[in-house]
Amino acid sequence: MEKIRQYLRDHQGDMLGLLERLVNIDSGSYCKEGIDRCGAIHADELRALGFAVETIVEGERGNHVRAERPGQGQRRLFLSGHLDTVCPAGTVARRPFRADGDLAWGPGVGDMKGGTVQMLYALKALHDLGRPTPPIGVFLTGDEELGSIRGRPHIEAEARRSKSCLVMEASTAPGVIGVRRWGVGAFYLTIRGQAAHVLDPDTPGASASRELAFKILALEGLSDPVRGVKVSVNLVRGGSARQVTAWEARADIDVRVREAATMPAVEARLRAVALAPVVPGVELALEGGFSRPPMEPNPATEAFLRLATDVGREAGIAVRPIEKMGGSDGCFTAALGVATLDAMGPLCHDICGETERIEISSLVPRTLLIAGVIERLAAQA
Repeated sequence: MEKIRQYLRDHQGDMLGLLERLVNIDSGSYCKEGIDRCGAIHADELRALGFAVETIVEGERGNHVRAERPGQGQRRLFLSGHLDTVCPAGTVARRPFRADGDLAWGPGVGDMKGGTVQMLYALKALHDLGRPTPPIGVFLTGDEELGSIRGRPHIEAEARRSKSCLVMEASTAPGVIGVRRWGVGAFYLTIRGQAAHVLDPDTPGASASRELAFKILALEGLSDPVRGVKVSVNLVRGGSARQVTAWEARADIDVRVREAATMPAVEARLRAVALAPVVPGVELALEGGFSRPPMEPNPATEAFLRLATDVGREAGIAVRPIEKMGGSDGCFTAALGVATLDAMGPLCHDICGETERIEISSLVPRTLLIAGVIERLAAQA
């Protein structure tokens, strides 16, 4: 482990250089050109490490990158990451990459460009030091922040071929590894009423906005912290003019659930509440559903965590399992029974926020942990 650690220390400047290069490319989920540029950079790096690389081309969204390399034994490892960020076009011009003391700032620096840089340098260290690795598959999706709608079939195909998976999402404290995440649902409510002047006595109208006000309170009232349910209505719009009864209103509804077993009942209750009119004369329609199942621990993940804990002990890292509420592509792999460890990336603050930043000093130990887990899997084969 000490040789790997020293390699990473010697190459920390190179890691930061690659990270700066990636962060300074706008690659929000709707920035196809930028996502594709980031994908091409990763593809070149993987080819240099002996991977067979394929770019999966998408028409409107970002391309995906798939890579594969044979290795020692039969315990195939899946390294999962994504190329897109939540930051819209123009963010880099406003707040480009910068390093200040132990902090590196910039759009996507933690979520998850820092994580994929760690992945690459864990592989570089093992490659350059001649260390054995198991068979490895890599999949970097171009639409994770949109729910991996196009990437999901490829992610699940990789998972079905693999024994274990490491997900390069950012970490939130030293030594932590994600073993549980909440499932994610996205629902879209449309309310249609009847337009009329607010003072017209003959045509009183039916206010879609008034119905929406009742719906927001009722839907958010479905949240139940004890049962692990969170319903939020944060994006709403409606009406056409101040003096005209709103003829239409819309709401995007975010739903989070901790356990897969609760998903059918939560969705049924949400639909019942959303589709029960309060204001006479309105019509309601609800679309959407759950896009990610919860990531729940299973015996395979628990065994994988023990392996990572042993690696961490050897490296002087106190590994600690945590639960994260946000979804990730690890939700898909864990739901298929694959041993999945998430949040393997750098220590990040204000993930997806205006002040997103990573602790530079976390890069070497977090990358060392990834490299150590990969090497240990080869030894177990």
